[in-house]
Amino acid sequence: MNRRGFMLLEILLATTAAVLVAIAGFALLDRVRSRVVQATERVEMSDLACSALAMMEAGLVSPENMHGSLHRGVISLEDVEAGVMVRDPKYRLDVESAPSAWPGLVQVDVSVLKPEGDDVLYRAEHDGGLGPQPQARAGGGAL
Repeated sequence: MNRRGFMLLEILLATTAAVLVAIAGFALLDRVRSRVVQATERVEMSDLACSALAMMEAGLVSPENMHGSLHRGVISLEDVEAGVMVRDPKYRLDVESAPSAWPGLVQVDVSVLKPEGDDVLYRAEHDGGLGPQPQARAGGGAL
């Protein structure tokens, strides 16, 4: 009878240890997953801000055109699997430009925000030229 009690106790202890190790493993995996999601979002915001700066530097858009623009992303993977692409606004750009301390250059600050809030999620700054800007004609209009 005494041997059966020890065997039952050993099984309970081994099961408890295995459950604790599994819980710790799942908690670790959850933390790793959340950090990967955060890093992916940060890379996406950085790419968005740097792309906006590159387009302004190339003269494709002006800072005024980019200010307040909404950028969309796929929000729900279930809808994607069902064949329906749901694209809601994911980020909003806040672009500020000011003359730089160096002649001929412009300081441009691009902030990435959530569409509904004013919390800055990512910020990129650039001191440089903004590409070819429309020149004023003698008649007063732009080219």
